[in-house]
Amino acid sequence: MGWLTVGKQFIKPFTKTGGKSVGEWKLSAAKAKLKMAKENLAQTFKKTDESLKKFGKTVKKQKKILED
Repeated sequence: MGWLTVGKQFIKPFTKTGGKSVGEWKLSAAKAKLKMAKENLAQTFKKTDESLKKFGKTVKKQKKILED
C-alpha cells in the first residue's frame, strides 16, 4: 500500500486523521436526539406532578367543606 500525501505530510493508509465517519455522526445525532427526548419527558413529568399536587389540595379543601 502506498502513502497518502496531505499537503506536505505523509500519512499511512487507514490511520485516523481526526475526522468522523458517517456512522459516528449518525450515532452522535441519535444520542443527542435521545437526550433531548429524555429531557422533554422529565419536564412533562415535572409539570404533571405540580398539577397533581394542586388537584390534591383542591380535593382536600372540597372534602373539608362537604364534611362541615
